[in-house]
Amino acid sequence: MSDTIWVRRKSQAGTENSGDDFDHSVFCKSSEELDKLAEAIGVRKLSDFFDTTDLQYNMSEEDLPESWIAENEKWFSPSDALSALMKIVEHLKAGEVKGIKEKSRSELLEELEDCLAKVSEAEHENDQFHFCIVM
Repeated sequence: MSDTIWVRRKSQAGTENSGDDFDHSVFCKSSEELDKLAEAIGVRKLSDFFDTTDLQYNMSEEDLPESWIAENEKWFSPSDALSALMKIVEHLKAGEVKGIKEKSRSELLEELEDCLAKVSEAEHENDQFHFCIVM
């Protein structure tokens, strides 16, 4: 089983639309390399917007109530992430990036462009978001 990332919106938490219709597992697997790229180009790390609450809930040996997730989730302003996302996508489009396997670059780009569209939509609708790490 492999972890993935869902782009979630605060306004949709707890509804049938609270998940994501797109698998961002290459993004998840490449997060350390993307953080190094972010540092190199002087933008905020995408991992700053990760929320591991769902993962913690599912991995916990305690019998946590379902409300624990909603009580512990971290939400972020889309405007804090958009510039970094855009610049990282630009660098990936421009060519090879150290640490990112060339054969997975196009799939990573597709995933990050999906994230960019969803985070942009959240900003347009004055909503908050996070990159939820799920199993």
